Amino acid sequence: MQMRGKVRFRFRSPESDIDVLIEGEYDVVNSIRDELGLQGRVGFIQPLSARLVHGHEPELSSALGDEKDLEDLSDENKLPGPPPDPTSIPAVVRRIGDLDIKAEISDLDGPSRTEPQIEYIREFLESIDELEPLKNNLSGDPMAEAWLQIVLTLVVRQHGQTSLPISAIEELIGEKINKEGTELELFLNRLWIMGRLELIYGGAEVHYAPNPSWLVSQ
Repeated sequence: MQMRGKVRFRFRSPESDIDVLIEGEYDVVNSIRDELGLQGRVGFIQPLSARLVHGHEPELSSALGDEKDLEDLSDENKLPGPPPDPTSIPAVVRRIGDLDIKAEISDLDGPSRTEPQIEYIREFLESIDELEPLKNNLSGDPMAEAWLQIVLTLVVRQHGQTSLPISAIEELIGEKINKEGTELELFLNRLWIMGRLELIYGGAEVHYAPNPSWLVSQ
């Protein structure tokens, strides 16, 4: 095995006021050490971009070629525009915690997040004359699932919320789907097992969030 690549050789002798530092290709550094009589265990070598290889292993070449190859590239093969200049990119320094996310979203005219108004949602639900049940009836109650889909769609798209507590679901559509209390919890839990809802623990009570693919299902 032998070393190839760039290395750093350092030899210091404070008693004799000697300080030698040589950097370069391994073969060149060794040649200079020979000339200075610093071979053997004198000093130490630090690999910079060197590696150990077998003696018969060929030298590695750059995938882009050497400098001469790059200079000989035709205009058709060169990248358009001036060479990149990293110093032209302005640095943006911001202390951690200083970013006002709500203000940034407002500046971008992004949707704001509001608390669902139960009374307004109930009025909207009352205005619905006909509602088609979901065609996929694996839940056992496609009509109840259709009402739940409308409620969670309003919560997500109109108010920017991600979930709704069981008590709000029961207040809005409990009577419409004839499911309250434990029966409603079992129905929602069945939809969670089927992957149509996400179950969220935390806070005063359990919340349910809709799966995006379920919101657009028919």
